[in-house]
Amino acid sequence: MPAAAARRTHKKLTEYQGWPKGIYPMSDGWVPPCYPTEQELMEYEEKMNAKKKATLVKRHLCVKEPQLEQLAKREFAQKSEYSMMVYPIAEGEYSGEGDDRSYYLVVYYEAMKKSKVERAFKSAGLSLADYEQVVVDPDSKQAPEEKFMWAHGEGEAGEVILSEYEFQVIPKESPECNDPWGPTHPEGKFWE
Repeated sequence: MPAAAARRTHKKLTEYQGWPKGIYPMSDGWVPPCYPTEQELMEYEEKMNAKKKATLVKRHLCVKEPQLEQLAKREFAQKSEYSMMVYPIAEGEYSGEGDDRSYYLVVYYEAMKKSKVERAFKSAGLSLADYEQVVVDPDSKQAPEEKFMWAHGEGEAGEVILSEYEFQVIPKESPECNDPWGPTHPEGKFWE
């Protein structure tokens, strides 16, 4: 118990990881009763420091609908120990309807599990080895990457996040490519 008391005297309440950011404590030291106690903050900080963040790598690739159906099954992804972000590509030159629908994937996994992930993609008819492997920045602030690093660190791989937006592929020769506001959808004027 003396060690815990010593820790308490060296840290201000607002310096704990779990301390909600905002206006409290007030100038007189008052804190709402619903805020965590110092003991709860110490326990939370110890729990967070005990968590392990995995070092991940990622690969970017495009797949068709039938391949995605197999790769996006949670059980399959958990067994093969990868997670991925899925971005649907809007119908056009690079994506069609039904089985011709294309998806842009970002696949995350631990480097030591590379062969297991490559075998999983090979069973879906894809050679993952053809795509560049990039190390994920351990200090990344992108929500999905952070989520995947913590999940893999706890042995909880296998999450698949499907974007709710469709992405449109714009050729470099297109005037929209150089527009500082970015490309616009042809029917965009009807959405406002």
